[in-house]
Amino acid sequence: MEDIFTLSVSKKEQEFVSSGLELELDVSSDILETFYDIPYIGSLLKLGRIGSRFQELHFIRKLAKFLEKEKDIPQKEKDKFLNSLTAERRNKLYEYLTHYLLRAEDDAKADIMGYIYRERVYGHIDDELFLRLCSIIDRSFVFDLKALPEYEKEIKDYNKYDSIKVNALMNLGLIDNEIDNGGWGHHTIIELNDTGQELHRILKQNGWY
Repeated sequence: MEDIFTLSVSKKEQEFVSSGLELELDVSSDILETFYDIPYIGSLLKLGRIGSRFQELHFIRKLAKFLEKEKDIPQKEKDKFLNSLTAERRNKLYEYLTHYLLRAEDDAKADIMGYIYRERVYGHIDDELFLRLCSIIDRSFVFDLKALPEYEKEIKDYNKYDSIKVNALMNLGLIDNEIDNGGWGHHTIIELNDTGQELHRILKQNGWY
C-alpha cells in the first residue's frame, strides 16, 4: 500500500518536496505528469481521487509544504515511528491526514500540520493528540491562531480583547473559561487549556508566530 508515509521514507521525498514547493498552479499537464512515478502521489492521480487539475496541483503543493517539515528527520526515527504502528492505526492516520490536507484551503495549514506531524514522529505527542490538533487546524481560520500567545496565561478581563478571536479559539477547544466570584463582583477568566498550550508550544518552537 502506498500512502503518505511511504513517500516520507522513500528516496523520492527530497525530489518531490523540492519540485512541489516550486510548483505553480497554472502549469501544463506535462509538468503534472512528472509526479506520476512518485510513491503515493502517482496512485492518487491515477485513481482520480483528488479531482480537477487545479485541485491536484494545489494538493501536491500542500503536501510538499507538509513533508518539508519532516524531511530532515533521521531515517531511523521515521522507521521507528512507522514500525510502532499497526496496519489499522497506520491506515487511520493516513486517511485522516489525506482528508485534512485535501480540505486545507491554504498552505499555512499544511505548514502547521507538518510541524504537528514532526512532533508525532519524534514521539513528543501521541496519535490522539496528533489527530486532535490536525482536526483543529482543519476547522480553524488560521489567522486566529496568531492570537494564541495572548492567552498563554490567565486573563481576568477578556472584554478588553478581541471577542471574535476569543470565541473562535474557544469553539476550537483551545481556550477554557471560568467564572471568578472573588472580590467585588465577578470576572470571566480565560486561558489556554492543555490542548491550546500544546499547539502554542509547537507553533512557538517552529517560529510560526
